[in-house]
Amino acid sequence: MEIYQAIKTRRSVRSYKPDPVPEEILKRLFEAVRLAPSAHNAQEYKFVLVKNSEKKGDKIVALS
Repeated sequence: MEIYQAIKTRRSVRSYKPDPVPEEILKRLFEAVRLAPSAHNAQEYKFVLVKNSEKKGDKIVALS
């Protein structure tokens, strides 16, 4: 896909399927994020994987 086409057809998703994301896909995503560049190689990333949507609010409060 060309960059113009990607920009032209992009969309913001605000509702998601309730299906869990397979563990292998999560591993690949986190590996890709880990390898992504950061400003001045600071790598100031922090991620929290919440698999139980009922506990999501608790995790967000704990991080703030």
